[in-house]
Amino acid sequence: MKKKIFVGVICLLMLFTFTGCGSKKGDVNTKNGKGEVKEKIKGNCTVFECIKTIEPTDTLEQVNEKMGFDGSLDKDEESYKIYKWEVTKDTSVEVNFPNSGKSTIKINFDEKTIANDKLDLSQFDEMKSIINKGEMTLEKFNEMVGNVEGTLIEKSAYSVKYEWYKSSSDYLKGSFSTTSNKCTFVSGLRSQQ
Repeated sequence: MKKKIFVGVICLLMLFTFTGCGSKKGDVNTKNGKGEVKEKIKGNCTVFECIKTIEPTDTLEQVNEKMGFDGSLDKDEESYKIYKWEVTKDTSVEVNFPNSGKSTIKINFDEKTIANDKLDLSQFDEMKSIINKGEMTLEKFNEMVGNVEGTLIEKSAYSVKYEWYKSSSDYLKGSFSTTSNKCTFVSGLRSQQ
């Protein structure tokens, strides 16, 4: 009987381990989103979640509260200060607090973690034309790259920047006005199709 109970407990532990039921809050996939590597995050959110909650009008104290821990002073200049929050060993959030106005928030991460094989850059020339006319919205941009949503990587009071990534030879970064939602700038690399 003891042997059966022991085997049952071992089976349950294995089940929790392999299904993720035993995962702790704060674990995050840090390798291609498929669960190969788990890494504990520091604080309340992943960098991808944090950038969505931090606002350019937030004070240092408000950002510390949203992050769940205090940032470290990374750069101290006369006209601005940059604070950094190391969320994992490979990801961080940086906030530039200028003396004269609203902050800029950006995240640092391995681009491979947002790779999407569905990214299609075959309409890039048409996209450039629409951007140059000032008519490219974020929604249209997502649609024209294969219905792939961009990842928010930077924001300020005036603009937001998104990235679409397939590989080191196929990616785009686009800046969009916060007032008009129109693309103001795009950069990237497209392999020969």
